[in-house]
Amino acid sequence: MPATLFQPRVLIALVLLIAGCALSISAWQGPADAMLMPRIVLALWCTVALFVLIGEVVSRLSVETMTFSPLLLLMAAVLTSAIATAWLGFVISALPVVALTLWLFRIRRPLPLVLGTLVIAGGLWFLFHHVLLIRLPAMLTSGAI
Repeated sequence: MPATLFQPRVLIALVLLIAGCALSISAWQGPADAMLMPRIVLALWCTVALFVLIGEVVSRLSVETMTFSPLLLLMAAVLTSAIATAWLGFVISALPVVALTLWLFRIRRPLPLVLGTLVIAGGLWFLFHHVLLIRLPAMLTSGAI
């Protein structure tokens, strides 16, 4: 039984759960006023990762088939983008995640994919920066831009 649980999907789900829990623990130790939304998102992240992990373990115990879950790929991309936002800024780190999401929604033609990526990522930045007045990190925090 333990040999069947060491599959890539199970390990990825476990890593995403551990990363989400570690980030959630650090978020709950921060200030209370500005951290409400990140705390809610991290709680949802941990819940989804836990459900994916439980589903993978149950499926591994019953059937030995190898399939690829786009949800795990998207969760890993969002986590990588969230970490990269500190160095690359919001817009640059959000572009690949939005493009991947559109690709997973089966938008494969180049023009709609590029336009959708630019409009959604730029729209999110505009929404946060100008409408909600939540200042996002600059494009490159190293001072290049």
